[in-house]
Amino acid sequence: MTNFSKRSLHARARHQYLLWDASRYSDEEDQRQGGKKLMIKKKPKFPLDTSSFRRLREESYIYIDKTRWLYRMIEEGTAYFFSRPRRFGKSLTVSTLYELFKGNRELFNGLWIYDRWEFEKYPVVVFDFNEIPSSSPEKLESNLFFVVNKYLDDNDIKAPKPKDVPLFFKELLLNLYSKYNQKITILIDEYDKPITDHLGLGEERLKTAEENRDILRNFFGVLKGQEVVNVIKFTFVTGVSRFAKVSIFSEWNNLIDITMSREYADFLGYTEEEIEQYFDDYLEIFCGEKGFDRKQCMEMIKYWYDGYRFSLESDKKVYSPISLMYCLKEGEFKNYWFKTATPTLLVNLLRQKNYYIPKIEDIKITENLLDAFDIKNIRIEPLLFQSGYLTIKAMEDDIIFLAYPNQEVKKSFSEILMQYLFETTPDTFYLAGKLGKAFEQENCEGIRAHIDSIFASIPYPLYGKKDKPGEAYFHTIIYLSLSLIGYNAKSELLTSQGRLDMAIEFKNKVYIIEFKCNQSADKGIEQIKEKGYIDNWRGRGKKIILCGINFDTEKREIRGIRFG
Repeated sequence: MTNFSKRSLHARARHQYLLWDASRYSDEEDQRQGGKKLMIKKKPKFPLDTSSFRRLREESYIYIDKTRWLYRMIEEGTAYFFSRPRRFGKSLTVSTLYELFKGNRELFNGLWIYDRWEFEKYPVVVFDFNEIPSSSPEKLESNLFFVVNKYLDDNDIKAPKPKDVPLFFKELLLNLYSKYNQKITILIDEYDKPITDHLGLGEERLKTAEENRDILRNFFGVLKGQEVVNVIKFTFVTGVSRFAKVSIFSEWNNLIDITMSREYADFLGYTEEEIEQYFDDYLEIFCGEKGFDRKQCMEMIKYWYDGYRFSLESDKKVYSPISLMYCLKEGEFKNYWFKTATPTLLVNLLRQKNYYIPKIEDIKITENLLDAFDIKNIRIEPLLFQSGYLTIKAMEDDIIFLAYPNQEVKKSFSEILMQYLFETTPDTFYLAGKLGKAFEQENCEGIRAHIDSIFASIPYPLYGKKDKPGEAYFHTIIYLSLSLIGYNAKSELLTSQGRLDMAIEFKNKVYIIEFKCNQSADKGIEQIKEKGYIDNWRGRGKKIILCGINFDTEKREIRGIRFG
């Protein structure tokens, strides 16, 4: 794009922004600017602070129409389980279903379902575990009792109040049906929160998680009884963790798990087509500010926020909703999804299990293990997938390959791991940037000096004072250092001759690196040549640089580095 065209696009974007800046006024309200009368169209808002469907529709927020999936669910079944990572629209889905079954037709004007749904009114019971405290089994049980009792009071129903909470829940459902002569819809949001909030935090909290699980199993066990089944219209259960479903709803035979169904692969999250349709004006402004044409702009957004694949039977991928909206609102490519929460459970588990961090980018797992779960022995791989830190990249011979979905997740997760696993300081991040530049400049001594400085800035968090760090320790720190500042570093790459320790790929060159401990850098170069690790990069038009790095485990520094 020429400088002139960039300036023109920038000016056009600025003009649009000036018009939209008057969004506090109503639609088509007259405004005056420079003596001229302008018609201002109200700018739709990003739903960053609400999951209320009613609020989105009444207060001019952007709503991506997902109602055709809801219609399909309701038409084809009566009870569903669906999990997705946090901030992917699960609570908004629950809120939308609530308004559908309450018959609030006016909220759906202009949406796909508007002319296809009868909007008959049904009793709806919602359990939102974001709002139900569960710090102890006693609190969870008493708060479930409170929710049930409130529904009885709100519907002016006089009924027995047994101390047994599941029995009290059953009384509510039967009495609601009796009063309205209509079947009941049950919506359960963040069902797993009373369990996952207590995991990875010690034995006492583990006991709380187990007791909370048992309470939920008994409470929702009411829904499988035939007397209750006969009065239920529709049930929708959602949360982050697919694994805990088995232990809570194990006997609920009619609950259909659509988490990895191909028909619902793009149900939540935004597709590229949806972004182009619903955010067109915002994209025009954003691209203009960045000096990109639309194609370049979408490629960058895709690199940062796309890549989530949730079905083995479909290769459809979706963008992170919260990240995409923050990016367009703030006008910057940054890490937004991670700012909403720190993955404390994952970090604690990685530390406890002394997990080899570079392995995260190349995990292989079977489908059965993707939702395998034992509260006392949590597998990291399915947790990484279900939480959204990894996604499906490919499948071959029943083996699933997992990897980071996009740049935002890789960069942010690397930063968090460096901070929490290795107790890094801001100096470490500064040094990581210098290390990346040294690789770019092919500065062998600079690489050595900056790696040594990074090691010197990090204490021994994963090892006792008597232990010497091995190759995995050095490898992990270099990998995370380069990843957190955005360099394309990949580890443990499988070749026909074995596993390559690391490759760092730039626009016009690639480093092939082997690490050694208490040996020699020459041995690393020899291994690269003997194993034919460079074969994968031949013919790509890039300069190939062989690099052997030998660490001194006693001094925690580089003993030798060599380019070949």
